[in-house]
Order: sequence, then structure tokens, then C-alpha cells
Amino acid sequence: MNDKVKLFLASGFWLGLLPLVPGSFGALTGLGWHFLAFGLGWSDMATRLWCLWGALLFSAVHYWLTPWAQKRWNDPDPKNFVLDEVVGYLCVPLFCLPMTAWWQPLAGFCIFRILDAIKLPGARYIDRNIHTASGVLFDDVVSAAYSAAILSVIIHFTA
Repeated sequence: MNDKVKLFLASGFWLGLLPLVPGSFGALTGLGWHFLAFGLGWSDMATRLWCLWGALLFSAVHYWLTPWAQKRWNDPDPKNFVLDEVVGYLCVPLFCLPMTAWWQPLAGFCIFRILDAIKLPGARYIDRNIHTASGVLFDDVVSAAYSAAILSVIIHFTA
């Protein structure tokens, strides 16, 4: 496959190539995926299935492109390779209480990006010690679990 197509996919449709906070811009791909179902008013179950399908799809592409990205950027966790952030964000609505208001996906996105940047225990261990495709991906999934827990508490107390 052409390197330009791989770069397009690996960078979250070029969003991860932006010069500042590429992980956050790349994760917008996941937020957009979620908002497609959420904005169309799909049921909670349909939205979760949509996000699960997206997480599985982007995970498959992540595993396929990780060796290429690591070689291209000469880094075990390249900052412009953002499929892990896409999958990570898509796990937030999977792990969270049902989201019913427009601000909740945005809050989940912000919480996820903050926690992914600071790497709480579990995510920090994976990030520092597991430099495989799975390690690159799963520190974001752990951050998503923390994010979903925090957002679930917020949703519970604001409902």
C-alpha cells in the first residue's frame, strides 16, 4: 500500500500531523466517530455498538500500521501515529454510563486527553515498559477506563 495512504490512516486522517498536541487532534477522529451516532440520536446500545465497531476497526489498523509507523518515525510510540488515541477515546463511551447530553462526549474527550497525557498508574506502567503495538494501544485504553469512571460520576451527579 502507498505510504501516503498509510500516513493518512496512521495520522487519524492527517489530524495527527498538526504541529501542536497531535494526539489530541488525532483523537478528534474518535470523537467524530462517536458524534456521528450520538448526533443522529441513535439509542445508547446502537451508539455503543458503533463505538465498539470503530474501536475494533481502528485497533486492527493500529496493529497493521504500528511496525510501519515505528520505522517511519524511528520511535516506539510516535507522536503522529494517533490510532491509539482514536481507540482510547472510543472506549470512553463504551465504559461510561449512558451519555444523554451534548456536553458529555466533549467532557469525556477532555478528561481522556488530560489523563492520557499525565498517565495514571497502570497506563504509566504500560507506557514506560511495553513498547509493542499492544503497549502503545493499551495505555490509552487504561486512560479511557479512568476517564469513563470520572465521567460516569459526573453524569450520575448531574442527572
